[in-house]
Amino acid sequence: MSSTSFDSPLNQFLFRQLAQWQDQPLNLIAAPAALDWLGLARFFSQHRQPLQSWTADWRAHQLALQAGITSHFVSDTTPTQLPGRTLVCWPKSREEGEWWLQQLPTLQPATLLLAGETQGGIKALAKQLQDRECRIAKLDSARRCALWQLQPDDLNLLDLKTASGTNPLHYWPGPADLQLASQPGVFSHGRVDEGSALLLETLKEHHSQLQGNQLLDVGCGCGLLGAWLLKHQPHWQLTAVDVSGFALAATRATLQANQLSGQVLPADVFQGVESHTPAGGFDLLLSNPPFHTGKATDYGPARRLILEAPAHLRKGGQLWLVANRFLPYPDLLQQAFGSFNILAETGKFRVYQAIR
Repeated sequence: MSSTSFDSPLNQFLFRQLAQWQDQPLNLIAAPAALDWLGLARFFSQHRQPLQSWTADWRAHQLALQAGITSHFVSDTTPTQLPGRTLVCWPKSREEGEWWLQQLPTLQPATLLLAGETQGGIKALAKQLQDRECRIAKLDSARRCALWQLQPDDLNLLDLKTASGTNPLHYWPGPADLQLASQPGVFSHGRVDEGSALLLETLKEHHSQLQGNQLLDVGCGCGLLGAWLLKHQPHWQLTAVDVSGFALAATRATLQANQLSGQVLPADVFQGVESHTPAGGFDLLLSNPPFHTGKATDYGPARRLILEAPAHLRKGGQLWLVANRFLPYPDLLQQAFGSFNILAETGKFRVYQAIR
């Protein structure tokens, strides 16, 4: 599991509240990985109160389990009840946040709290709730974060625009006659982003020259990259990984909609892939790696992808990734592989190729 920082404003802000939360169970909804999960577990165990998490972030899910916290990963299980306080950690995607709110009425939370960074959407959410005449009150603000309490019955007053129910997948036509599935919280929801489009254009020119048949799609999102290659090269075997439970569900649905198959796994870059790596390594790694965590720039996942890629490739295996031109990946590629090629570039993006 990649390292996490307890210095995040949200983590510090939540621990500021704990003295007032020792009398009831706590349900953490959509909590990020960058929390002090062990500290939370110790606090609620000390006060003999249950603590559970429901998250789409596999890293948070794993950290919660390691701390002894009951945790539900969104693509696998759902809590059956929400006793005591329920705290929704507002995500950067408004549509994803609305999806989480939609799940709550059937679980009947007794007390509903909303927390997040003021520049991360919680301020806009509070205004939306106030405009809908919801009964909402600000309980605290500090460290650029805010905590609000919403009367659970007032969730029905919201005009939530995302698909309802536990299957909010949206299908749309993609390149090469693919049917793509996506949902709020998945990168580039409902569209092909510019970087992935450039990577596919480049693959179109070179895919027939690729050797082998073992493909790893790292940060698979809606499953576009892996599905595209399978459609053009049916003999390839796909392993697709992502930290997002929403992305995993979308990739599985994309493969099914196009009568394609592959194994789709939760993983944090390569952590979680070890037991699924073919003997000798993969022949091709494809990725459009993220460089943000929330709204903050974070090169960590891409750095680990590049530096650890040779250990997961067979001799002669290739890493293909697309990235913004300004990102500092050439030095990392040189360090990891000794050389690399730029296969395509625009004024904004580059497609890199490195061979083990």
